[in-house]
Amino acid sequence: MIDFKPLRLEDKDRISSIICASGCHGADYSFANLFLWREEYKPEIAFLDERMLLFMPLFEDLYAYPKGGGDIRPAVEALLENAHARGHKLVMRGLTERTLEEFLPHYEGRFTIEENREDADYIYTVDKLADLAGRKLASKRNHINQFERGGDWEFRRVTKDNTDEARNFIRTFYEEKHDPTLAAESKAIREMFTHYDDLGFYGGLLYQLGEPVAFTAATRLDEITLDVHFEKALPHVKGAYPMINREFIRMMRDLIPELEYVNREEDMGIEGLRRAKESYHPDVLLRKYTATEI
Repeated sequence: MIDFKPLRLEDKDRISSIICASGCHGADYSFANLFLWREEYKPEIAFLDERMLLFMPLFEDLYAYPKGGGDIRPAVEALLENAHARGHKLVMRGLTERTLEEFLPHYEGRFTIEENREDADYIYTVDKLADLAGRKLASKRNHINQFERGGDWEFRRVTKDNTDEARNFIRTFYEEKHDPTLAAESKAIREMFTHYDDLGFYGGLLYQLGEPVAFTAATRLDEITLDVHFEKALPHVKGAYPMINREFIRMMRDLIPELEYVNREEDMGIEGLRRAKESYHPDVLLRKYTATEI
């Protein structure tokens, strides 16, 4: 049996280096995501050679596809043995078209492959989100103009030393929602503030007429990709969402000129969220797949 252990903050550097080596921009493997949601999903990890093994016991013995470098077969064989010892067939999520290319030559015919459209990541170029150029994004520019007509505004970077106002904004945002289904997300954001620098977060707060109206936060998924984890705006403030998206990406482009892409994560099958993400016309729709042992 594989010696899976609970995720720890001390695992960040090793996991991040493995993710970068894998060349996969999937946000589901982001260390920040794994860590912030660890109380909700109880992920367990192990390492085998150059690969990371991820086990999700709360999801009917679900495993993630082993990310990293080198021959994939030792890692998959170890997962097969582990799943069988627990009385289950192996089910792995998080495969992409790229990882299918390394997986299927060895295991085609032993697994069924199913696409999980709701898990696909929406990826955009930095310049697209920062500049909003072209006819296709005219509606975004119109929403921003509408925001600007609402009164004087300001965008400020959120660092470890000035998180108080962002914390208060988020607390008010969730209190006004009165939605118990958002409790886990609210807890994840509180965890983010607690470990803000340790997890490598960048954040921004948007103000209108001197009051905060939107907040966003992200980490680097790899050397060239930013992963936007949270974006919250007051629903009655028109244009707040496109405005904070634009201003934050402009800030990040200035801070880290080598960034090329922004991963805005999946839509979870929520129709409104899908429309919003599609409206920015993603440059890459990173499709995800599940492999189930036959």
